[in-house]
Amino acid sequence: MAGRMVRLTEAPQGVPLRLIDVLGGHGVRRRLMALGFHQGDLIERNSDALFGGPVLVKNLTAGSSVALGRGIAQKIIVEILDGQT
Repeated sequence: MAGRMVRLTEAPQGVPLRLIDVLGGHGVRRRLMALGFHQGDLIERNSDALFGGPVLVKNLTAGSSVALGRGIAQKIIVEILDGQT
């Protein structure tokens, strides 16, 4: 059974997610690839900064963590893997 698809900014924290798509142009996709994020990777949203700041994301596939700006995080579509909503 497939999980629910949401934007990364709407995904629950501490839950495994699969990176499905990026709703951005070539520049956004290239930037995420340079940071080590690829379609199909398993990721986890760790925390939010207060007042709309960056979103801390851990790439479980690559073993890296990065802070993404909320604008870029909003363009990332993920699948929630453990059934939580």
